[in-house]
Amino acid sequence: MNVSLFNPGLYWRPLGGNNIDQISGHCYQYTCVHQALKKTSIIIDLGKFDNHQALGIKNSVAAVPDIKNLLTDESLNLKAIFITHSHPDHLNGIVHYIRAGYKLPTIYGGKYTKMILDNLYEYYQIGKILRPTFVVINDGDCFKFGKMKIEAISASHTSFDCFGFIISDGETTVYHTGDMKVDQTTYFRKPTNLKRIAELADSINYAVADFCGIDNDGFAFREADVLKCLVKIIKKSQKKKIFFPVYPTHADMYILSFLAALKLRKNVIFFGNEDFYDYLKQMNRYGIDFAKMAKGKIKLLYAPSPEMDELGDDYMVIGVFNDVGNIFNANSKDSFALITAKTFFNPLKGQMNARNIKFVTVKEYPILQGAGHGFVEDWNKIAAILPNATFIPTHCPCFVAESFRPLADFLGIKLINPIPKNNYLYKLEKNQYTLLSKQPAVWLVAKDDLALAEVWQKATSGIGFLKRTFSRRRTVQKFEMMLCKRRK
Repeated sequence: MNVSLFNPGLYWRPLGGNNIDQISGHCYQYTCVHQALKKTSIIIDLGKFDNHQALGIKNSVAAVPDIKNLLTDESLNLKAIFITHSHPDHLNGIVHYIRAGYKLPTIYGGKYTKMILDNLYEYYQIGKILRPTFVVINDGDCFKFGKMKIEAISASHTSFDCFGFIISDGETTVYHTGDMKVDQTTYFRKPTNLKRIAELADSINYAVADFCGIDNDGFAFREADVLKCLVKIIKKSQKKKIFFPVYPTHADMYILSFLAALKLRKNVIFFGNEDFYDYLKQMNRYGIDFAKMAKGKIKLLYAPSPEMDELGDDYMVIGVFNDVGNIFNANSKDSFALITAKTFFNPLKGQMNARNIKFVTVKEYPILQGAGHGFVEDWNKIAAILPNATFIPTHCPCFVAESFRPLADFLGIKLINPIPKNNYLYKLEKNQYTLLSKQPAVWLVAKDDLALAEVWQKATSGIGFLKRTFSRRRTVQKFEMMLCKRRK
Protein backbone atom coordinates (compact mmCIF):
# COMPACT_ATOMS: atom_id res chain seq x y z
CA MET A 1 0.00 0.00 0.00
CA ASN A 2 1.64 3.24 -1.14
CA VAL A 3 0.13 5.76 1.24
CA SER A 4 2.06 8.66 -0.33
CA LEU A 5 -0.44 8.54 -3.21
CA PHE A 6 -3.44 9.12 -0.93
CA ASN A 7 -5.72 12.06 -1.58
CA PRO A 8 -7.27 13.85 1.43
CA GLY A 9 -10.01 11.82 3.12
CA LEU A 10 -10.74 8.89 5.42
CA TYR A 11 -9.38 5.41 4.67
CA TRP A 12 -10.33 2.06 6.24
CA ARG A 13 -8.65 -1.32 6.09
CA PRO A 14 -9.41 -4.56 7.96
CA LEU A 15 -6.20 -6.30 9.05
CA GLY A 16 -7.94 -9.11 10.94
CA GLY A 17 -11.61 -9.93 11.48
CA ASN A 18 -12.65 -10.14 7.82
CA ASN A 19 -11.17 -13.60 7.42
CA ILE A 20 -11.91 -16.25 4.82
CA ASP A 21 -13.51 -18.65 7.29
CA GLN A 22 -12.73 -18.73 11.04
CA ILE A 23 -13.10 -15.29 12.59
CA SER A 24 -10.72 -13.96 15.22
CA GLY A 25 -7.64 -11.78 15.47
CA HIS A 26 -9.53 -8.51 15.01
CA CYS A 27 -7.76 -5.34 13.93
CA TYR A 28 -8.94 -2.38 11.83
CA GLN A 29 -6.96 0.59 10.51
CA TYR A 30 -8.38 4.10 10.08
CA THR A 31 -6.18 6.72 8.40
CA CYS A 32 -7.13 10.36 7.90
CA VAL A 33 -5.22 12.25 5.19
CA HIS A 34 -5.22 16.03 5.62
CA GLN A 35 -5.16 18.64 2.88
CA ALA A 36 -1.38 18.93 3.18
CA LEU A 37 -1.22 15.12 2.78
CA LYS A 38 -0.27 14.80 6.45
CA LYS A 39 -1.62 11.55 7.83
CA THR A 40 -3.11 10.47 11.15
CA SER A 41 -3.83 6.81 11.88
CA ILE A 42 -5.45 4.78 14.62
CA ILE A 43 -6.25 1.10 14.89
CA ILE A 44 -9.20 -0.47 16.63
CA ASP A 45 -8.41 -3.74 18.41
CA LEU A 46 -5.29 -5.87 18.21
CA GLY A 47 -6.42 -9.42 18.86
CA LYS A 48 -4.91 -12.86 18.40
CA PHE A 49 -6.02 -15.45 15.85
CA ASP A 50 -7.17 -18.52 17.76
CA ASN A 51 -6.35 -21.25 15.24
CA HIS A 52 -2.64 -20.44 14.93
CA GLN A 53 -1.66 -24.14 14.76
CA ALA A 54 -3.47 -24.47 11.41
CA LEU A 55 -1.10 -21.91 9.87
CA GLY A 56 1.65 -24.54 9.91
CA ILE A 57 4.45 -22.79 11.87
CA LYS A 58 6.34 -25.11 14.24
CA ASN A 59 6.29 -24.06 17.92
CA SER A 60 3.65 -21.40 17.31
CA VAL A 61 2.03 -19.89 20.41
CA ALA A 62 -0.28 -17.35 18.76
CA ALA A 63 -0.97 -15.51 15.50
CA VAL A 64 -1.62 -11.77 15.21
CA PRO A 65 -2.67 -9.32 12.46
CA ASP A 66 0.18 -7.69 10.56
CA ILE A 67 0.54 -4.06 11.73
CA LYS A 68 4.33 -3.85 11.22
CA ASN A 69 3.95 -1.19 8.55
CA LEU A 70 1.84 0.98 10.83
CA LEU A 71 4.39 0.67 13.63
CA THR A 72 7.47 1.36 11.52
CA ASP A 73 6.30 3.85 8.85
CA GLU A 74 6.43 7.23 10.60
CA SER A 75 4.50 8.91 7.77
CA LEU A 76 1.39 6.93 8.77
CA ASN A 77 1.55 8.65 12.17
CA LEU A 78 -0.09 5.89 14.25
CA LYS A 79 -1.43 7.74 17.28
CA ALA A 80 -3.48 5.22 19.23
CA ILE A 81 -4.89 1.74 19.64
CA PHE A 82 -8.55 1.70 20.73
CA ILE A 83 -9.77 -1.56 22.26
CA THR A 84 -13.47 -2.41 22.04
CA HIS A 85 -13.38 -5.01 24.86
CA SER A 86 -11.26 -7.49 26.76
CA HIS A 87 -11.74 -10.74 24.81
CA PRO A 88 -8.53 -12.39 23.51
CA ASP A 89 -9.49 -12.09 19.83
CA HIS A 90 -9.62 -8.30 20.26
CA LEU A 91 -6.89 -7.69 22.89
CA ASN A 92 -4.21 -10.36 23.21
CA GLY A 93 -2.17 -9.42 20.14
CA ILE A 94 -0.78 -6.53 22.17
CA VAL A 95 1.42 -8.73 24.35
CA HIS A 96 2.88 -10.66 21.41
CA TYR A 97 3.97 -7.46 19.65
CA ILE A 98 5.61 -6.21 22.84
CA ARG A 99 7.35 -9.56 23.37
CA ALA A 100 8.66 -9.36 19.79
CA GLY A 101 10.27 -5.99 20.59
CA TYR A 102 7.80 -3.53 19.06
CA LYS A 103 6.88 -0.26 20.76
CA LEU A 104 3.14 0.41 20.70
CA PRO A 105 1.33 3.77 20.90
CA THR A 106 -1.05 4.75 23.69
CA ILE A 107 -3.88 2.27 24.26
CA TYR A 108 -7.44 3.43 25.00
CA GLY A 109 -9.97 1.06 26.55
CA GLY A 110 -12.27 0.36 29.48
CA LYS A 111 -11.30 -0.20 33.11
CA TYR A 112 -11.95 -3.96 32.93
CA THR A 113 -9.98 -4.22 29.68
CA LYS A 114 -7.01 -2.62 31.43
CA MET A 115 -7.32 -5.11 34.28
CA ILE A 116 -7.26 -8.07 31.88
CA LEU A 117 -4.33 -6.57 29.94
CA ASP A 118 -2.38 -5.95 33.16
CA ASN A 119 -2.96 -9.59 34.07
CA LEU A 120 -1.59 -10.63 30.65
CA TYR A 121 1.49 -8.48 31.24
CA GLU A 122 2.10 -10.29 34.52
CA TYR A 123 1.57 -13.72 32.94
CA TYR A 124 4.03 -12.99 30.11
CA GLN A 125 6.45 -11.21 32.49
CA ILE A 126 6.36 -7.94 30.57
CA GLY A 127 8.01 -5.26 32.69
CA LYS A 128 6.26 -1.96 33.38
CA ILE A 129 8.82 0.01 31.38
CA LEU A 130 7.79 -1.92 28.22
CA ARG A 131 4.05 -1.45 28.69
CA PRO A 132 2.37 1.25 26.56
CA THR A 133 0.47 4.05 28.28
CA PHE A 134 -3.15 3.02 28.90
CA VAL A 135 -5.96 5.60 29.05
CA VAL A 136 -9.16 4.35 30.72
CA ILE A 137 -12.23 5.50 28.79
CA ASN A 138 -15.96 5.74 29.48
CA ASP A 139 -19.14 6.05 27.44
CA GLY A 140 -19.22 9.51 25.84
CA ASP A 141 -15.49 10.28 26.09
CA CYS A 142 -14.13 12.13 23.05
CA PHE A 143 -10.61 12.29 21.64
CA LYS A 144 -8.98 14.21 18.80
CA PHE A 145 -5.88 13.38 16.76
CA GLY A 146 -5.24 15.90 14.02
CA LYS A 147 -8.51 16.11 12.06
CA MET A 148 -9.68 12.73 13.35
CA LYS A 149 -12.27 12.73 16.14
CA ILE A 150 -13.22 9.61 18.12
CA GLU A 151 -16.13 9.20 20.54
CA ALA A 152 -16.62 6.12 22.73
CA ILE A 153 -20.10 4.53 22.67
CA SER A 154 -21.08 1.82 25.17
CA ALA A 155 -21.96 -1.58 23.67
CA SER A 156 -23.92 -4.60 24.95
CA HIS A 157 -21.64 -7.63 24.91
CA THR A 158 -20.59 -10.49 27.18
CA SER A 159 -17.83 -8.63 29.05
CA PHE A 160 -17.54 -5.40 31.05
CA ASP A 161 -16.72 -1.96 29.60
CA CYS A 162 -17.44 -2.82 25.97
CA PHE A 163 -17.39 0.00 23.41
CA GLY A 164 -18.05 0.99 19.87
CA PHE A 165 -16.49 4.16 18.42
CA ILE A 166 -17.67 7.07 16.31
CA ILE A 167 -14.81 8.08 14.00
CA SER A 168 -14.92 11.23 11.89
CA ASP A 169 -12.53 13.32 9.80
CA GLY A 170 -15.00 16.23 9.65
CA GLU A 171 -16.47 15.06 6.34
CA THR A 172 -17.12 11.32 6.73
CA THR A 173 -18.33 9.60 9.90
CA VAL A 174 -18.12 5.89 10.76
CA TYR A 175 -19.79 4.00 13.59
CA HIS A 176 -17.48 1.12 14.45
CA THR A 177 -19.83 -1.04 16.51
CA GLY A 178 -17.45 -3.42 18.22
CA ASP A 179 -19.05 -6.68 19.34
CA MET A 180 -22.63 -5.73 20.20
CA LYS A 181 -26.36 -6.41 20.29
CA VAL A 182 -29.21 -3.97 20.92
CA ASP A 183 -30.38 -5.70 24.15
CA GLN A 184 -30.99 -3.11 26.87
CA THR A 185 -31.35 -5.62 29.77
CA THR A 186 -27.66 -6.21 30.54
CA TYR A 187 -26.78 -6.88 34.20
CA PHE A 188 -23.99 -4.87 35.87
CA ARG A 189 -22.94 -3.56 32.44
CA LYS A 190 -24.00 -0.66 30.27
CA PRO A 191 -26.15 -1.56 27.26
CA THR A 192 -25.57 -0.28 23.74
CA ASN A 193 -26.11 3.48 23.79
CA LEU A 194 -28.91 3.61 21.20
CA LYS A 195 -29.89 7.10 22.31
CA ARG A 196 -26.51 8.57 21.40
CA ILE A 197 -26.38 6.62 18.12
CA ALA A 198 -29.79 8.09 17.21
CA GLU A 199 -28.57 11.60 18.08
CA LEU A 200 -25.65 11.17 15.66
CA ALA A 201 -27.68 9.33 13.00
CA ASP A 202 -27.81 12.15 10.43
CA SER A 203 -24.03 12.39 10.33
CA ILE A 204 -23.17 8.66 10.29
CA ASN A 205 -22.29 7.48 6.78
CA TYR A 206 -20.96 3.98 7.53
CA ALA A 207 -21.39 1.27 10.16
CA VAL A 208 -18.47 -1.14 10.47
CA ALA A 209 -20.70 -3.78 12.00
CA ASP A 210 -20.27 -6.96 14.04
CA PHE A 211 -22.11 -9.52 11.90
CA CYS A 212 -21.05 -12.56 13.95
CA GLY A 213 -24.68 -13.51 14.68
CA ILE A 214 -26.18 -12.45 11.36
CA ASP A 215 -27.16 -16.01 10.36
CA ASN A 216 -29.60 -16.16 13.32
CA ASP A 217 -33.16 -14.91 12.84
CA GLY A 218 -34.89 -12.46 15.17
CA PHE A 219 -33.25 -10.42 17.92
CA ALA A 220 -30.30 -11.61 19.99
CA PHE A 221 -31.46 -13.13 23.26
CA ARG A 222 -32.29 -10.59 25.95
CA GLU A 223 -30.38 -11.27 29.14
CA ALA A 224 -33.58 -10.85 31.14
CA ASP A 225 -35.09 -13.68 29.08
CA VAL A 226 -31.99 -15.85 29.50
CA LEU A 227 -32.32 -15.49 33.27
CA LYS A 228 -36.02 -16.41 33.21
CA CYS A 229 -35.27 -19.45 31.06
CA LEU A 230 -32.50 -20.66 33.38
CA VAL A 231 -34.80 -20.46 36.38
CA LYS A 232 -37.56 -22.31 34.50
CA ILE A 233 -35.28 -25.13 33.31
CA ILE A 234 -33.72 -25.65 36.75
CA LYS A 235 -37.14 -25.70 38.44
CA LYS A 236 -38.45 -28.19 35.90
CA SER A 237 -35.51 -30.56 36.46
CA GLN A 238 -36.49 -31.08 40.12
CA LYS A 239 -32.86 -31.97 40.89
CA LYS A 240 -30.79 -30.72 43.81
CA LYS A 241 -27.36 -30.64 42.15
CA ILE A 242 -27.18 -28.38 39.11
CA PHE A 243 -24.06 -28.19 36.94
CA PHE A 244 -23.66 -25.02 34.88
CA PRO A 245 -20.41 -24.69 32.86
CA VAL A 246 -19.40 -21.26 31.54
CA TYR A 247 -16.86 -19.79 29.15
CA PRO A 248 -14.14 -18.18 31.33
CA THR A 249 -14.18 -14.93 29.32
CA HIS A 250 -17.98 -14.47 29.26
CA ALA A 251 -18.83 -12.49 32.36
CA ASP A 252 -22.54 -12.41 31.52
CA MET A 253 -22.99 -16.14 32.08
CA TYR A 254 -21.20 -16.06 35.46
CA ILE A 255 -23.66 -13.36 36.49
CA LEU A 256 -26.82 -14.85 34.99
CA SER A 257 -26.21 -18.33 36.39
CA PHE A 258 -25.48 -16.86 39.83
CA LEU A 259 -28.62 -14.71 39.73
CA ALA A 260 -30.66 -17.79 38.77
CA ALA A 261 -29.27 -19.66 41.79
CA LEU A 262 -29.98 -16.66 44.00
CA LYS A 263 -33.56 -16.45 42.76
CA LEU A 264 -34.06 -20.16 43.48
CA ARG A 265 -32.30 -19.89 46.87
CA LYS A 266 -29.81 -22.52 45.74
CA ASN A 267 -26.29 -22.52 47.19
CA VAL A 268 -23.44 -21.88 44.75
CA ILE A 269 -20.07 -23.56 44.33
CA PHE A 270 -17.58 -21.89 42.00
CA PHE A 271 -15.29 -24.55 40.57
CA GLY A 272 -12.96 -24.54 37.59
CA ASN A 273 -9.48 -24.45 36.16
CA GLU A 274 -6.84 -21.77 36.69
CA ASP A 275 -8.20 -19.70 33.80
CA PHE A 276 -11.68 -19.69 35.32
CA TYR A 277 -10.47 -18.59 38.76
CA ASP A 278 -8.32 -15.92 37.17
CA TYR A 279 -11.30 -14.31 35.43
CA LEU A 280 -13.42 -14.73 38.57
CA LYS A 281 -10.78 -12.88 40.57
CA GLN A 282 -10.72 -10.05 38.02
CA MET A 283 -14.52 -9.79 38.20
CA ASN A 284 -14.34 -9.53 41.99
CA ARG A 285 -11.64 -6.86 41.74
CA TYR A 286 -13.79 -5.01 39.22
CA GLY A 287 -16.61 -4.82 41.78
CA ILE A 288 -18.85 -7.83 41.14
CA ASP A 289 -19.13 -9.02 44.76
CA PHE A 290 -20.82 -12.43 44.59
CA ALA A 291 -20.25 -13.01 48.31
CA LYS A 292 -22.05 -9.79 49.18
CA MET A 293 -24.96 -10.70 46.91
CA ALA A 294 -25.15 -14.17 48.49
CA LYS A 295 -24.95 -13.07 52.12
CA GLY A 296 -28.00 -14.05 54.14
CA LYS A 297 -29.68 -15.73 51.18
CA ILE A 298 -27.46 -18.54 49.96
CA LYS A 299 -24.04 -19.96 50.79
CA LEU A 300 -21.13 -19.43 48.40
CA LEU A 301 -18.10 -21.70 48.32
CA TYR A 302 -15.06 -22.30 46.14
CA ALA A 303 -14.36 -25.98 45.41
CA PRO A 304 -12.74 -28.15 46.44
CA SER A 305 -13.44 -27.13 50.04
CA PRO A 306 -14.05 -29.05 53.29
CA GLU A 307 -17.11 -26.84 53.81
CA MET A 308 -18.83 -28.51 50.84
CA ASP A 309 -20.24 -31.15 53.17
CA GLU A 310 -22.23 -28.43 54.91
CA LEU A 311 -24.21 -27.81 51.73
CA GLY A 312 -25.54 -31.35 51.55
CA ASP A 313 -26.71 -32.10 48.00
CA ASP A 314 -28.47 -28.82 47.27
CA TYR A 315 -26.29 -26.49 45.20
CA MET A 316 -25.35 -25.20 41.74
CA VAL A 317 -21.81 -25.68 40.45
CA ILE A 318 -20.73 -22.78 38.21
CA GLY A 319 -17.41 -22.97 36.40
CA VAL A 320 -15.20 -24.76 33.90
CA PHE A 321 -15.08 -28.46 34.70
CA ASN A 322 -15.28 -31.96 33.27
CA ASP A 323 -14.95 -34.32 36.25
CA VAL A 324 -18.21 -34.15 38.25
CA GLY A 325 -18.14 -37.67 39.70
CA ASN A 326 -15.09 -37.73 41.95
CA ILE A 327 -15.58 -34.25 43.39
CA PHE A 328 -19.35 -33.87 43.55
CA ASN A 329 -20.51 -37.50 43.51
CA ALA A 330 -22.96 -36.64 40.75
CA ASN A 331 -25.55 -39.30 40.00
CA SER A 332 -28.77 -39.75 38.06
CA LYS A 333 -31.00 -39.35 41.10
CA ASP A 334 -29.96 -35.89 42.23
CA SER A 335 -28.02 -34.23 39.36
CA PHE A 336 -28.83 -32.21 36.25
CA ALA A 337 -26.73 -30.11 33.86
CA LEU A 338 -27.18 -27.25 31.42
CA ILE A 339 -24.56 -27.36 28.64
CA THR A 340 -23.99 -23.83 27.34
CA ALA A 341 -21.78 -24.46 24.29
CA LYS A 342 -21.95 -26.75 21.26
CA THR A 343 -18.46 -28.28 21.46
CA PHE A 344 -16.48 -26.63 24.29
CA PHE A 345 -18.03 -28.86 26.96
CA ASN A 346 -18.18 -32.13 25.04
CA PRO A 347 -16.13 -33.99 27.73
CA LEU A 348 -18.73 -32.97 30.29
CA LYS A 349 -21.46 -34.44 28.10
CA GLY A 350 -19.55 -37.73 28.18
CA GLN A 351 -19.38 -37.61 31.97
CA MET A 352 -23.12 -37.02 32.20
CA ASN A 353 -23.93 -39.81 29.76
CA ALA A 354 -21.66 -42.24 31.61
CA ARG A 355 -23.62 -41.60 34.81
CA ASN A 356 -27.06 -41.45 33.14
CA ILE A 357 -27.44 -37.85 34.30
CA LYS A 358 -29.95 -35.84 32.32
CA PHE A 359 -28.82 -32.61 30.73
CA VAL A 360 -30.03 -30.04 28.23
CA THR A 361 -27.93 -28.32 25.58
CA VAL A 362 -28.08 -25.34 23.28
CA LYS A 363 -29.64 -27.65 20.69
CA GLU A 364 -32.85 -27.84 22.75
CA TYR A 365 -32.46 -24.38 24.27
CA PRO A 366 -30.37 -22.06 22.04
CA ILE A 367 -30.89 -19.33 24.63
CA LEU A 368 -28.52 -21.19 27.01
CA GLN A 369 -25.44 -19.84 25.24
CA GLY A 370 -26.65 -16.27 25.72
CA ALA A 371 -25.71 -13.88 22.94
CA GLY A 372 -23.18 -11.11 22.72
CA HIS A 373 -23.67 -10.49 19.02
CA GLY A 374 -26.65 -9.05 17.18
CA PHE A 375 -28.95 -11.22 15.08
CA VAL A 376 -30.79 -10.15 11.91
CA GLU A 377 -33.38 -8.00 13.69
CA ASP A 378 -30.71 -6.24 15.76
CA TRP A 379 -29.15 -4.98 12.55
CA ASN A 380 -32.54 -4.23 11.04
CA LYS A 381 -33.15 -1.97 14.03
CA ILE A 382 -29.73 -0.30 13.78
CA ALA A 383 -30.34 0.26 10.04
CA ALA A 384 -33.65 1.93 10.89
CA ILE A 385 -31.80 4.25 13.31
CA LEU A 386 -29.09 4.90 10.69
CA PRO A 387 -31.00 5.26 7.37
CA ASN A 388 -28.04 6.96 5.65
CA ALA A 389 -25.42 4.39 6.63
CA THR A 390 -23.72 1.84 4.41
CA PHE A 391 -22.97 -1.30 6.45
CA ILE A 392 -19.50 -2.86 6.31
CA PRO A 393 -19.71 -6.40 7.74
CA THR A 394 -16.94 -7.74 10.00
CA HIS A 395 -16.61 -10.60 12.48
CA CYS A 396 -18.11 -13.28 10.20
CA PRO A 397 -16.79 -15.33 7.29
CA CYS A 398 -16.92 -13.15 4.19
CA PHE A 399 -19.11 -15.60 2.26
CA VAL A 400 -21.69 -15.47 5.09
CA ALA A 401 -21.97 -11.69 4.76
CA GLU A 402 -22.19 -12.01 0.96
CA SER A 403 -24.95 -14.62 1.30
CA PHE A 404 -26.87 -12.19 3.50
CA ARG A 405 -27.09 -9.63 0.67
CA PRO A 406 -30.53 -10.64 -0.79
CA LEU A 407 -32.12 -10.49 2.68
CA ALA A 408 -30.30 -7.23 3.43
CA ASP A 409 -31.68 -5.71 0.22
CA PHE A 410 -35.21 -6.74 1.20
CA LEU A 411 -34.77 -5.21 4.67
CA GLY A 412 -33.25 -2.01 3.31
CA ILE A 413 -29.83 -2.64 4.89
CA LYS A 414 -27.26 -1.17 2.49
CA LEU A 415 -24.20 -3.45 2.31
CA ILE A 416 -20.84 -2.41 0.94
CA ASN A 417 -19.92 -4.17 -2.31
CA PRO A 418 -17.83 -6.29 -2.39
CA ILE A 419 -17.72 -7.61 1.18
CA PRO A 420 -14.21 -6.66 2.38
CA LYS A 421 -11.60 -9.30 3.10
CA ASN A 422 -8.54 -8.69 5.25
CA ASN A 423 -6.20 -6.11 3.70
CA TYR A 424 -8.77 -4.62 1.31
CA LEU A 425 -8.25 -0.86 1.35
CA TYR A 426 -11.22 1.50 1.02
CA LYS A 427 -11.57 5.23 0.80
CA LEU A 428 -14.76 6.20 2.63
CA GLU A 429 -16.42 9.41 1.48
CA LYS A 430 -19.72 10.89 2.55
CA ASN A 431 -21.62 9.88 -0.59
CA GLN A 432 -19.46 7.10 -2.05
CA TYR A 433 -16.81 4.56 -1.24
CA THR A 434 -13.94 3.30 -3.37
CA LEU A 435 -12.08 0.00 -3.18
CA LEU A 436 -8.47 1.01 -3.82
CA SER A 437 -6.57 -2.26 -3.48
CA LYS A 438 -6.83 -5.96 -2.67
CA GLN A 439 -3.47 -6.87 -1.19
CA PRO A 440 -2.86 -10.43 0.11
CA ALA A 441 -3.47 -10.60 3.87
CA VAL A 442 -0.76 -11.76 6.25
CA TRP A 443 -0.77 -13.27 9.73
CA LEU A 444 2.29 -12.96 11.96
CA VAL A 445 2.80 -16.16 13.92
CA ALA A 446 4.43 -15.77 17.33
CA LYS A 447 6.84 -18.57 18.26
CA ASP A 448 8.60 -19.73 21.41
CA ASP A 449 11.69 -17.73 20.44
CA LEU A 450 9.50 -14.54 20.33
CA ALA A 451 10.00 -14.06 16.58
CA LEU A 452 7.02 -13.20 14.34
CA ALA A 453 6.85 -15.29 11.15
CA GLU A 454 4.80 -14.12 8.15
CA VAL A 455 2.12 -16.46 6.81
CA TRP A 456 -0.27 -15.65 3.97
CA GLN A 457 -3.91 -15.81 4.99
CA LYS A 458 -5.51 -19.10 4.01
CA ALA A 459 -8.55 -21.19 4.85
CA THR A 460 -7.86 -22.74 8.25
CA SER A 461 -11.11 -24.23 9.53
CA GLY A 462 -11.09 -27.46 7.58
CA ILE A 463 -13.94 -28.95 5.61
CA GLY A 464 -15.39 -30.74 8.65
CA PHE A 465 -15.71 -27.55 10.65
CA LEU A 466 -17.35 -25.71 7.76
CA LYS A 467 -19.87 -28.48 7.15
CA ARG A 468 -20.88 -28.43 10.82
CA THR A 469 -21.17 -24.68 11.14
CA PHE A 470 -20.79 -22.20 8.30
CA SER A 471 -21.10 -24.20 5.09
CA ARG A 472 -21.99 -21.96 2.17
CA ARG A 473 -24.97 -24.09 1.18
CA ARG A 474 -26.39 -24.17 4.70
CA THR A 475 -25.89 -20.44 5.14
CA VAL A 476 -27.62 -19.61 1.86
CA GLN A 477 -30.55 -21.85 2.82
CA LYS A 478 -30.94 -20.13 6.20
CA PHE A 479 -31.08 -16.69 4.61
CA GLU A 480 -33.51 -17.91 1.94
CA MET A 481 -35.80 -19.22 4.69
CA MET A 482 -35.64 -15.91 6.55
CA LEU A 483 -36.40 -14.01 3.35
CA CYS A 484 -39.34 -16.29 2.50
CA LYS A 485 -40.74 -15.83 6.00
CA ARG A 486 -40.68 -12.05 5.67
CA ARG A 487 -42.17 -12.04 2.19
CA LYS A 488 -45.15 -13.98 3.52
